[in-house]
Parts: sequence; structure tokens; C-alpha cells
Amino acid sequence: MGEARTSVLAPAAEQWDYGDFPYGLEPLVIPPCGYGVVATVQPADLLAVYEVERASIDAEPARDGVKPSSSDALYWFRWITGHQVTFLLWHLMGAHVKAIAAGRSADEATLTSLESYTHGYSTMLGYSGSCPVEVYQTLIRPRLYLQHRGFSGLWAADFAPLRRLLRGHEQPWMTGPAGARLAAAIATNLSAHEALADRLVSGGKSLLQERAPDTVVRPSARTTALFDNLFVTLRAPVDRDTVIAQLFRRLRAVRLDLVTNRLDPAGSDEDWTFDVLRRVVASALTDRERLPS
Repeated sequence: MGEARTSVLAPAAEQWDYGDFPYGLEPLVIPPCGYGVVATVQPADLLAVYEVERASIDAEPARDGVKPSSSDALYWFRWITGHQVTFLLWHLMGAHVKAIAAGRSADEATLTSLESYTHGYSTMLGYSGSCPVEVYQTLIRPRLYLQHRGFSGLWAADFAPLRRLLRGHEQPWMTGPAGARLAAAIATNLSAHEALADRLVSGGKSLLQERAPDTVVRPSARTTALFDNLFVTLRAPVDRDTVIAQLFRRLRAVRLDLVTNRLDPAGSDEDWTFDVLRRVVASALTDRERLPS
């Protein structure tokens, strides 16, 4: 990859180039996983591989980018696109975990990538869930309910191979300083998930928990299809470059949103978020060469 640095996160000056209109959505195409349903369309018909620019990512664009048409448009974009980024991060993490299970050494570079992706996942929790509580209760949760009365994140196919890891069960290969940093990133993620649930969910119960007394819905091909469908996600055997290209494209849109609208309308500092996104980009570029196909 040489010494060049990527400008994947530096939006072109004031240009929104994602979706058909500002804060519009794009379909995500990722490989099948677990109960994943394979798309019948070819991903090349939907998405072109994003050309990674070779320049500095440090230049801060002016905060005068295009604004969303409404708060609903902004927060629905964040809910869907933030989840799509998360699925891509889970996919890359799962490739590492699968390779380790197959006998590959969990070296420092591998553990560092897993740490970067875990912090990226935590950041996307905050991004997806940045809406005011009333927006979650009146816009997002009702759409989940209409998709399925017991709609659950447990139906996410790409999370299943990571469940033990991301629930804090330390693995024997999490050794040395890099392993300790990964464990700390996972602890941060668990805290972030709890805090978000406490803030957004009235009474602390998910839709699945609310339906538990009269409905038992186990993960299946059907629930995975329902889950993917809500998040505009298709399954097809796309290659690693296409996966990473789609990740970069979304990270760039996320950053353009944040430099225009901020994560918190009250004016929170996004420096940490941007630093995490840079680390994700660096790890993904490294893993493009290192991860098995």
C-alpha cells in the first residue's frame, strides 16, 4: 500500500455524494453468514467499488455542508447507515475470529484490528442512537415493531460468531498488551450498549423482551431476512475489496454528516469519533492484504 495515506474520511468540499439525495440510503451487499439469505442480484449492478483517495485525512472541512430536510431524515439515515457500518465491522471481525479458530496466530496486528473495529462498533452505537428519545419512540421503534413485534438485534447474522467475544468472555488468544487493549475496548462497548439501551428504551425492555410471555421467536433464515431487510442489506458472495469499499463509503458519509450536524446538537466534540474512524480505516487497509478470502 506504500506510505500514502487515505483521504477516505475527508469529504469533498461541501459535496454530498452518497445515496440519491442528501441523507438518502444505499443498499449494503455483504457475504452470507449463518442464516443469511443470498441475494439473487449481482452486487456489481448495485454498487461500484469506491476509489480510495491517497492524501491526508486531517484537513477539517468547513461546517457548511448540506443539511437534512428534517430531523426524521437525519436520524433515520444515522440509524440505518450506522447499523450498516456495524455489520461491516462485524464481518471483518468475524473473518479474524474464524481465521484464529482455524489455527492462525492472533498476533499484535490482528488484535489491534479487532480493537479498532470494536471501538468503531462502540462509536456506531452512539451514532445510530444519537436521536432524541422522542424520535426513537415515535419514529424508529414503531418501524421495528411493524417489521416484527419481537424485532431483535439477536437476529443479526454477522453478530452470531462474535457473541462470546463481544459479551466479554475473554478468549485464550487475547494475550499481552494488545489482548488487554482489546479486552478494554470490549468492556467499553458493553458499557456503551447498556447506556444507550437505558437512554432510549422505556422501562429497559426490548421488543423481544416485551413479547417474551406470548411469543418465542428464535433466530432463523426468516428472522435474518426480516432483520437485513429493515437495514437495506442484501447477501451475496462479494469479495473483500467490495466489503471494504462499502465500509469506506459509509464512513465518509458519516463524517460529512458529523462535520455538518454534529453528533449532539448541543455541540459535543467529535474528535474522538473521527480518531476512531481513522483507526478503522487504517486497520481495514491492513486487513485487505492480511485477511484470508
